[in-house]
Amino acid sequence: MNILFGRNGTGKSTIARAIYLASQEKPLTELAPYGSVNGTALPSIEGVENGNIAIFDDNYVSQYVYQPDSLIKDAFEVLIRSDEYDEAKKNIDEALAKIKTTITERKEIIDLQAQIGILIDTIKFTANNKIAKRGGAKGILEGKGAFFKPPEELNELKPFFEEDTVSKWASWRLQGYELFGQKGRCPYCSTGDTEKTKTINKVFTDSFDKSSVEAAAAIIKALEGLKPYLSEEKVSQLVSLFGVKEDLKVLEAQLTKLRAEANYLHERLTAIVFFNGSSVDRNNIAALESTLKDMKVDFRAIDSYFISDLIISEMGDVNSEIDNLLGKVNILKSEIGKYNKYIQDKIQSRKQDINDFLNLAGFKYMFDVEMVGEGNARAVLKYILPDGNSRDMQAPGKHLSWGEKHSFALILFMFDAIHSNAKLVILDDPISSFDSNKKYAIINRLFKTRDKRNSLYEKTVLMLTHDFEPVIDYIQTNSGRQTPTSVCANYFENIDGVLQCTPIRKNEDLMSSVVLLKELASDPAIDIAARIGCLRKFIEHQFKDPSVESNAYNILSSLMHGREEPTFDTEGTDKLSDEQVTTGINYIKDFIPDFDYKLILAQCMPICLMERYKIEKSAYIKMLILRAYTERDADARNRLRQYNDVLRKYVDETYHIENDYLYSLDVRHFNIVPDNYIKDAEQYVANERARFDFKSI
Repeated sequence: MNILFGRNGTGKSTIARAIYLASQEKPLTELAPYGSVNGTALPSIEGVENGNIAIFDDNYVSQYVYQPDSLIKDAFEVLIRSDEYDEAKKNIDEALAKIKTTITERKEIIDLQAQIGILIDTIKFTANNKIAKRGGAKGILEGKGAFFKPPEELNELKPFFEEDTVSKWASWRLQGYELFGQKGRCPYCSTGDTEKTKTINKVFTDSFDKSSVEAAAAIIKALEGLKPYLSEEKVSQLVSLFGVKEDLKVLEAQLTKLRAEANYLHERLTAIVFFNGSSVDRNNIAALESTLKDMKVDFRAIDSYFISDLIISEMGDVNSEIDNLLGKVNILKSEIGKYNKYIQDKIQSRKQDINDFLNLAGFKYMFDVEMVGEGNARAVLKYILPDGNSRDMQAPGKHLSWGEKHSFALILFMFDAIHSNAKLVILDDPISSFDSNKKYAIINRLFKTRDKRNSLYEKTVLMLTHDFEPVIDYIQTNSGRQTPTSVCANYFENIDGVLQCTPIRKNEDLMSSVVLLKELASDPAIDIAARIGCLRKFIEHQFKDPSVESNAYNILSSLMHGREEPTFDTEGTDKLSDEQVTTGINYIKDFIPDFDYKLILAQCMPICLMERYKIEKSAYIKMLILRAYTERDADARNRLRQYNDVLRKYVDETYHIENDYLYSLDVRHFNIVPDNYIKDAEQYVANERARFDFKSI
């Protein structure tokens, strides 16, 4: 983790953007300085490899987080998918590929299914699996359609019975007789009726009707088409029953048996023909086993008509192939079980992880992940009701506070960066607006050392921030529990457009604010006015009421306000006793050994302070000198207030030195004063030096 700490406006976000654009091989045109003409000042960057860079900034929040249907875009990819997931999916796909072989490529099976379908269409069944006795079937079961064994009276018509067109001919003859038979003459040759023709006509109409003839012909034709798959003996026996009035019950039973066998086999073959291995996936695998079993042929169900060697051979091969597929299904079911368990465990882990973070950070919400079909998920946020139950939050991006939105976004970004295996992760001011508890909770989760695979720990991270706390937590106190070599920090400053990075070293550049005040007060290289101000502040840290408890504090305060002698009051009338002065000076000499009240009082005359301000190099010490100057001259203080009251407040509080933190940068090595304050202070001092009354002092 590389921390780049600097004030607002120094160019941290610009650097982040430049790195990202360079990684995408995009020009840095948008980063050209304002006012540049025709790109004459187009910036450039070196050392950025083309590749995967993840950057967290306002753009990321607006583009990827708080989507209409999910907290984050591509929630499944970000939160669930991993190498383990890919491995599990690969195993399933391989097992599926073995099943997605087809058993429909056998032409014989396809032809047989079609031919049996034709036969089934000729013998209609009722819902009770009995022959429907209507139409042609009714006539057949009444003995009609019996042109296979025509009555003796019809022997003269035998040539017509032997033709394939017998049904058409019979229909034609029947129709002609029905329309013109009453005329007593043949409608074709005009031959008159005889006893013989009357007998033929009567026998013909008794033995045949159109639908019966057509139905019988269709059955025979269908049987012919199935000849290789049928028992020749059984078919011959069946045909012999047509038209034999004494055998009509037997005929019905045999047709029923034939139809039942055909129907059973057709159902199996249809399942085989229309089996689509490509449609098999992990969602319908539960039904696949049943589907495959329903495709197997039980020879006990086709033990009469469909018992040819060809049927036994073909169906035996199919049954073997189905058994092979069933074995692969068991393997697939095992892999799917592992896959589903992974998904469930991953979802539970993500929910637990993020909800633990929300709880630690004090957010009263609950995180959830819901699967939405294969390879898709949505991340949702729920608010907790007073009764402990939770309810989905609609459009959370519109209802959450800025801090809440950024907190969730940061954690989701972390998972996104991990998923994309980013070579460099950039965090642009990620925590500046949070309170200290939330800051630590967020940073601690981002760099969680106990979960390297699900955090940014030991990944290359550039954190750009104007927040000092990460520097303290990860450099000085190591509350983040990083190894010394896994984290570094630099102080980043922009001086008139020139950028400078200075390493921040533990114990050398970072120290307790109180210790720093003590060192500044004791450092003879520092201006005496600054030493006095720092020592007084140091004493403030030691006592609850320093003006009552510390004689040294009152002596230093008197010096800073230009009193001729040390006093307790601002009016200078309540003087310290000799003993109190001695006690106070002895304390001060532990820090300033050559302390002399009168001498330092003279050194802190306004004109002297202005002269030393002019030659002082340290911006921070300049601020301390300027503060001493405004303490000596109330009018000067008012002029500063009128000139720039923000600067006045900064000067007043300069010696607080990062008062919000226990630790501080060593101001002797780091310029922590913003450029605009330095420039304004320089102008104010120039104005002061130019004043007539000042020159006369």
